[in-house]
Amino acid sequence: MLLYAALMAPAHASERTGAVSGTVNFDQNVRIAHPARYRMRTRTPILDPDPPRAIVYLETLDGHYPDASASTAVEIGQQGYQFRPGMLAVRTGTEVSFPNRDDEFHSVFSYSSVKRFDLGRFRKDEPSPQVHFDTAGLVKVYCEIHKHMRGFVLVLETPWFTATDVAGNYVIDQVPPGEYRLRAFLPSEVTLEIGVTINAGQVTQAEFGH
Repeated sequence: MLLYAALMAPAHASERTGAVSGTVNFDQNVRIAHPARYRMRTRTPILDPDPPRAIVYLETLDGHYPDASASTAVEIGQQGYQFRPGMLAVRTGTEVSFPNRDDEFHSVFSYSSVKRFDLGRFRKDEPSPQVHFDTAGLVKVYCEIHKHMRGFVLVLETPWFTATDVAGNYVIDQVPPGEYRLRAFLPSEVTLEIGVTINAGQVTQAEFGH
């Protein structure tokens, strides 16, 4: 739901591109439901997951985007028996590795139709295989050994995306002027959407709420 959308023009904004900023209000106490009688014995305590964030991104109305300059590689680490970050946005064509930083085996896999993979078991001192995300969509990631572990990879065609801070604040800058759909993917897997106009040298203020 849109609370409000207005335009502001800071003096230091780019003359040829614009930006959008605001806040996403979401449930910051989202917790993953464990299976009944779930008990996991580990050598060290299971640490809390990272605080929840939302992913905010812009989509063009015609579905056309600038070509990526080069393929990129990023990491989702496994530490404290959690995926970190637990939610990651990448552009199509990105390689993602899942390094193990715990002193026990992890086994990363996904059954998502967007990208199915199974990396098998690997130790802390073994390199993680890389996964090439070549199709846009949501990929849910799990560990076969530690069933409480869960992560999201949101694969996007657009180059204009960001993760909010823990308070829900976001900024996307260096955006060409035009009409866009602004979307916010929440930790609850709900996606909110509003239309925004980006003007050169200005910041569009757009707030999401329930």
